Amino acid sequence: MPRTRLVWHLFAGWCGLVAAGLVAVSWLASVELARLSDVGEYRRMEDVARMVSETMPRDAADGDAITAWQTSAQRLSRSTGLRLELLESTGSSFFPLVHPEAAEQPQQATDGRRSSAREGDDPALAAVRQGAPQGRSGRYDADQGTRVLTLAVAVAGSRVVRVTCDATQLDRSLRSSQQSLLLGFLTAAVVAMVAGYVVAKRAAAGVEELAESASRLARGSLDASIPTSDLAELSTIAAAVEDLRDQLLERARTIGRQGSQQEAVLASMVEGVVAVDNRHRLLSINTAAASLLGIEPGKVLLRPLQEVVRNPDLRRFVLRAIDCKETVEDDLLLREGHRDRTILVRGTALRGSRGNDHGAVIVLNDVTHFRQLENIRRDFVANVSHELKTPTASIRGFVETLLDGAVENRDDARRFLTIIARQAERLEAIIEDLLALSRIERIEESSDLALETVALTDVITAAIGSCQLRASERAVDVTVECDPQVVVAVNPPLLEQALINLIDNAIKYSDVGRTVRVRVSADDAASLSAEQITIAVADEGCGIDERFLPRIFERFYRVDRARSRKLGGTGLGLSIVKHIVQAHGGSVDVVSTPGVGSVFSIHLPTRQQPPAAAAPRGEATRPR
Repeated sequence: MPRTRLVWHLFAGWCGLVAAGLVAVSWLASVELARLSDVGEYRRMEDVARMVSETMPRDAADGDAITAWQTSAQRLSRSTGLRLELLESTGSSFFPLVHPEAAEQPQQATDGRRSSAREGDDPALAAVRQGAPQGRSGRYDADQGTRVLTLAVAVAGSRVVRVTCDATQLDRSLRSSQQSLLLGFLTAAVVAMVAGYVVAKRAAAGVEELAESASRLARGSLDASIPTSDLAELSTIAAAVEDLRDQLLERARTIGRQGSQQEAVLASMVEGVVAVDNRHRLLSINTAAASLLGIEPGKVLLRPLQEVVRNPDLRRFVLRAIDCKETVEDDLLLREGHRDRTILVRGTALRGSRGNDHGAVIVLNDVTHFRQLENIRRDFVANVSHELKTPTASIRGFVETLLDGAVENRDDARRFLTIIARQAERLEAIIEDLLALSRIERIEESSDLALETVALTDVITAAIGSCQLRASERAVDVTVECDPQVVVAVNPPLLEQALINLIDNAIKYSDVGRTVRVRVSADDAASLSAEQITIAVADEGCGIDERFLPRIFERFYRVDRARSRKLGGTGLGLSIVKHIVQAHGGSVDVVSTPGVGSVFSIHLPTRQQPPAAAAPRGEATRPR
């Protein structure tokens, strides 16, 4: 709502005061001027009446004296512009003394005499008849449009001298004087208003400067200077505003530091944090939560949750967190393409300083890896128990059979003992693989891997030699594509074990008469300057379905358990390969097409510095 400025308030008040004062003074001056004008005129008329009365003859019968007096009075009337009449106390005229112009016109004099005889209702004459020494009256002649002043003075005997004055000229002079007086008053009013505006402007200047500084302070300009004033009240207000500015500045700095710290904490948190209000609008979201939900933090604030998050389970959880007084917790599944992520969400009500609920705070933690580890641990325990239980039960069964008398039959005893030996060998293989896997994991965790710079073709040739017997049995041809000049810094026994496992699996799962290819490639032609060496083992077997590929390197994981056991595998070979490669700082992957074959690739970095003294070679375990 617009307000009037202080300068106009002060100026309007000053103008009203000046106008009221000038109107009052002007009216009083006009009234007093008119009164003084009438008083002066009455005084002149009284002087003329006294002069006439002093020269008036005592004997009314003396005609010469009367004529001389009348002539003198006429001259006096002409010179003063007054009308003189001599009347008896009863109101009848003795000698009609008229206006000087009327003396030359007898008829007008006669009319004047008759008129004088009818002046009994004149207030001035009425006052004299009641005993007053003189009487005054004023009247307005509507016919002539003039004002007439009358003075009646009692003289010797019962005579009364009445002096009548036409106040036209007097009123004209009075109006001229009043106009001059009014012009002077108006000039004084203009000067007073200009002076009042200047004074009001100076008086309001301090307040306006203080108001402007307060406005800049309210708009957030905390560095705005606060003007000082000589007025005690404005100085007090300025000091209070300056203290308020200092407090706001300090509070803004504190809030800014707290906000920066809070943003830094939220941004550095691994867990995602989302805050929503009672209307399900996003109040805050950190980088981790935005990454988990696949949204941009700067574009979703104050937008409804249902417009931003497409997961209905999360929206239902937020509604439950807002309604519940206690902390709620649940696991949600977020789908990202072909990958599912498990999110642990905790929600609690967002309460204000007075304890009332304003929404909810949701904490999101990606526990996909932990859930996978739990599944792997559970599967590992189950698989180990299953893998050990099968040969153990077989051994126990055949031993009990032998104890029951089968040992007496030489042929049955030999057959049963052969089966027991095979199952014991299977148990030994599982235990050896588990021990080898544990040993490799310890090396991987301690980063204490002994490296040697060797020709890669020597390691590959040794691995193929270990698998040659099985390849011959299945008529599988193993070919190598490797530059003899390629050298790498590796642990030869461990790398050989990894290659043996891959080549052995390729032979086992390839059809009879097929070919297994071992191919080495580098980033560029100069192998010593290459960043990465890739060893690919390709077979022409049955291949692996795409849905099994993410878990193919887990312990005891088999795509086809029956065929794996038939071929003598323990389910630990690929897991051993993965950990050996990771111990070298590399990675392993697989590309497979059902019905065509699989390609297992080992990627090893070449920028590894071998230790000063290489550790002795470890003993490679047989393929599993």
